[in-house]
Amino acid sequence: MPSEFVLETRHLKKVFPGVVAVDDVDFGIRPGEVHALLGENGAGKSTFCKLLSGVYQPTSGQILLGGESITFRSPHDALVSGLSMVYQERNLIPHLTGAQNICLGRESTQWGGLINDQQIRKTACAIRDKVGAQVDLNVQVQSMRPSEQQVIEILRALFHEPRILLLDEPTASLTHQDAEMLYKVIENVVAHDVAVIFISHKLEEVFRIADRITVFRDGVKITTQDTDELTEASCIRHMTNRDINELYPEVSAQPGAETLLSVDEVSDGGKLHDVSFTVSPGEVVGFYGLVGSGRTELAELLFGLTPKIAGTVRLRGEEIYVRRPSHALKHGIFLVPEDRARHGLFHSFNLKENLTLPVIERFLRWTGLINHRAETRIAKDIADSGDLRLVYSNIQQDVNSLSGGNKQKILIARWLAKREEASVMILDEPTQGIDIGVKHEIYELLRRLAEEHGLGVIFISSELAEVIGVSDRLYIFKDGTISKEFYCDEIENQEQVLKWAF
Repeated sequence: MPSEFVLETRHLKKVFPGVVAVDDVDFGIRPGEVHALLGENGAGKSTFCKLLSGVYQPTSGQILLGGESITFRSPHDALVSGLSMVYQERNLIPHLTGAQNICLGRESTQWGGLINDQQIRKTACAIRDKVGAQVDLNVQVQSMRPSEQQVIEILRALFHEPRILLLDEPTASLTHQDAEMLYKVIENVVAHDVAVIFISHKLEEVFRIADRITVFRDGVKITTQDTDELTEASCIRHMTNRDINELYPEVSAQPGAETLLSVDEVSDGGKLHDVSFTVSPGEVVGFYGLVGSGRTELAELLFGLTPKIAGTVRLRGEEIYVRRPSHALKHGIFLVPEDRARHGLFHSFNLKENLTLPVIERFLRWTGLINHRAETRIAKDIADSGDLRLVYSNIQQDVNSLSGGNKQKILIARWLAKREEASVMILDEPTQGIDIGVKHEIYELLRRLAEEHGLGVIFISSELAEVIGVSDRLYIFKDGTISKEFYCDEIENQEQVLKWAF
């Protein structure tokens, strides 16, 4: 009898050395269905999708396409068969334009076999315009913001007209407008009987677009149910095996009356102009705004990555001049960057080396050589700290083998090792692509850093609910400057804030 599923797995299993990543999973998706996969980082969702798309080969079990057993030896095999995947980590060619990345591998040619760039641009623009995306396809992707790069990934996947579209955290770095565009794309795709597998940590969007939900925990499928049979609370319980009654920590301490960081009429000669705000000791200050509104640019200016053209920055009442990151570090200003893959992690270094870079002076011998035994001890102390429960198998393992949540923990943990020297910690989208359990850990950590250690914490986020839930005060960015300031305990609804961001 013909199968009701366009894609199905039976007893699918994947074992890596020492780890059962996917364990005996039965799964099916129907044509024209949006099927969401939920689970904490490391639960097996991404590995499962990589099995479906030919990146990994199953240890045992079957994959069936249209009811017929099939083996994908490579992603190309899957692509030819109609499976197209957008991965969590962007996989673009930096020096190529958006249009060239979209058409990569299927470029139009002209007489003599030369690539027809004009036709490539025309084809890519047609795809972009069809879905209403707002991105310039004529610039190199290395100069694009993360949200724009994610749009290029999605457009490239749609170029192949897939039967099954696998999206791994596609909205993690998207603006509200770009996410809305993606929802419309998905609606258009499923209307043509294309099946969509959608991985996300954002429960509100899952409940908005998914027909069914499958929850993974520790590599095992816990449940598959119609979306209207589940609630956000029940999904959290299935994912974490515990109830998170209060997602956001209680804001219990009052910030100090004095000012720790004061920024007055700062401009960078480009995006930023006339930016003024303050941060007190023991305070979490939230920055909210659309991507490109100036939040990240301000964080980079404070950390010395971009120059300040006008205005003053004062720390504890004294004007400081931060022209490069070393100056920021000297003053105790630390930054966890927005794009952890490009600007945070050193992919050629292992876990130990990534953790200990900021404290390298602690294990350098007088000769300038590294004391590896001391480095290992310090790395384990950082990794095993109770502040963030880093999940790893070996302190020298490849950092690229860690889940997205644990990669984010590395960036935070490396600065926590220098907390005695810290004055201000800036975290730019620290919960992007992170599961709900790890988000809760990060929220609690931010409050502890402020309330128990007296730091000033700047928390930048595109998720309005979380930035309100964690912060004492909130600054709204629009068009390169601050349009409004709120005390978070006085905010009655999100619409009250949103009107100042658009």
